Amino acid sequence: MMSVGISGYSAYVPRLRIKKEDYAKAWGSFQAAGVAEKSVMGFDEDVLTAAAKVSRKALESVPLPPGNVTRFAFASTTAPYLEKLLSGTVLVNVGMPNGAFASDHTTSTRAGTEAFISAFEHVKATQGGVAVVAAADAPRASMWDPLEHPMGAGAAGFVLSSDNLIAEVEGYSSYVMEHFGERFRPTGGDLLQDLSVKKFFATAFMTCTTKACGALVKKLGAKPEEYAHVVIQQPDAKTPGSVAGKMLFNDAQMASGLVSTNLGDLGAASTPVGLAAALDSAKVGDRIMVVSYGSGAGSDAISLKVVSDRKPVPGFKEQLEKKEYIDYIQYVKLKGALK
Repeated sequence: MMSVGISGYSAYVPRLRIKKEDYAKAWGSFQAAGVAEKSVMGFDEDVLTAAAKVSRKALESVPLPPGNVTRFAFASTTAPYLEKLLSGTVLVNVGMPNGAFASDHTTSTRAGTEAFISAFEHVKATQGGVAVVAAADAPRASMWDPLEHPMGAGAAGFVLSSDNLIAEVEGYSSYVMEHFGERFRPTGGDLLQDLSVKKFFATAFMTCTTKACGALVKKLGAKPEEYAHVVIQQPDAKTPGSVAGKMLFNDAQMASGLVSTNLGDLGAASTPVGLAAALDSAKVGDRIMVVSYGSGAGSDAISLKVVSDRKPVPGFKEQLEKKEYIDYIQYVKLKGALK
């Protein structure tokens, strides 16, 4: 059977950062467990520019010309339009063919893995198929709401094919359920809301992630200790650890993909950026487990096995170290809350 997986990848970390201390100065507290600082998009950036950047860099890392792409999937919860084909905007910018099947994946932080799986299925079903996945996000909530504190920005892109693989996809599983009460953005609203009942979120997050991961491990006949790297959805830097133990994973397995400590909550780009960071640290033969989550509620689990030590330039850590700190007033201006 033809192996399908990641042939190239790229992450994008915005240069601007804000430290938790600056929030504490402004608010007296910083309600983002384990987050030391977070990334912020500049005035000239948005999820579309970030998606175009990681798509282009992912193709260059193979290397592969944009004209070879047959499928493009874009994922974000903060798209600048409610009705407009945003994947088409990125596709044209990068130079991918107009005839490639393009799709937008939105409304849930699970969207990143949703786009990845849809692209994977395309390549499996299409002889010579090449897919590009771009997940870019910068979630927003009211500046008066503690829900906003952990929200950062970032993006990751992946080229999926059956040639020149870095990591092959071993399989995936999903689990979805109906669970109201967590964060949501109603029609006509620009900002996320949350009923702030932590029990709602904890129950749904635990149920969906453990069920999806458990089903995948069982399907593959794998054992949790066989995974060198584990990436779990990161609304902050503590929540992944709260469910990892239930899946029989430990902190050492999560270390390479725990990006929220320095970047915050990346929304639909959380697990994709975590995957890119894990790939940068992985060695040939390592297995990677990725478990996403989106309120509402649903989770995807994806298992990968690293087969090549090829890495993109610049790597995730190199970008992480290039930063410029801003204060809270600058941050509020960049978020458009101060005119």
